[in-house]
Amino acid sequence: MSVNPVDFRQIEAFVVLAEELHFGRAAARLHLTAGRVSQLIRLFERQVGEPLFARTSRKVELLAAGEALLTEMEPCYRELLHAIDNARARARGVSGTLRLGYIITIGLARAHMYVSAFEREYPGVSVSTHPLNGFGSELDQALREGVVDLFLLWFPGNPVDYADLEPELSFGPTLLISSRALAVSAEHPLAQRDSVDAEELADYEVIMPPPTFPSWFVDAWSPPTTPSGRPIRRRSVVAEWGVDAAVDAIVRTRLVHLATSLRVEGLARPGVVLIPVTGLPEAHLVPVHRAEADSALIRRFVDVAMRA
Repeated sequence: MSVNPVDFRQIEAFVVLAEELHFGRAAARLHLTAGRVSQLIRLFERQVGEPLFARTSRKVELLAAGEALLTEMEPCYRELLHAIDNARARARGVSGTLRLGYIITIGLARAHMYVSAFEREYPGVSVSTHPLNGFGSELDQALREGVVDLFLLWFPGNPVDYADLEPELSFGPTLLISSRALAVSAEHPLAQRDSVDAEELADYEVIMPPPTFPSWFVDAWSPPTTPSGRPIRRRSVVAEWGVDAAVDAIVRTRLVHLATSLRVEGLARPGVVLIPVTGLPEAHLVPVHRAEADSALIRRFVDVAMRA
């Protein structure tokens, strides 16, 4: 018995319905009627040879066969959409300039890896880079006043949890995840340790980021209490936050600084030791831009960075 070739619309309908589990929402995304989506799914199930969804009048569920097929098919589907998008971009002759800011603690090599990968894929686009030494008014200006189109920033935890707190900014998706670490002076009692538990932070003074960032960000990056609720003594030692200022405070005092495990990659300073911290949420490297300034160039850069 001959089998007709699978139509791309059937694959698209399957993937979208598997994500939405609702014919109406799937139809809206596909710009089709719910009846047409249902027809495409029936044809696809006939091609596969077994049901992929369980439907009732009130809900749609993905069956085990559908879950298995989605696991194998979705990455291929995404790659195909990406290839089509790239082809369209090339056909349109995508060009222009993307102004990329980044915090230098992500590492110069990593920032340039993202830029190089993007410029290879979109040779008609020029990327200008704007590295910043740390947190402060300069970074706030870069993000909020349009000095850069896109900024790469270490974020304290999953940015999804904080999206509603800064509605004028768009966070994510996550490009890289790093465990947390403690930067201390080589003379500090903790300097010889292999790791430090978050509960031990209550026994030391921790450098607190300055108030140039929102309080929710400061508290997420350098929490006021340990996971069990013990208070952590925090001290703000500089008005503007930067690598050099942080290193100076660490070396000349017994204060400790919460960083990421990649925090001093390429930025090592004599007299500073980095110790892994357990028990704290991981840090996420995320792209940030003004929500109103979303653009195709920003989306394409983020897509390339995700794959780099």
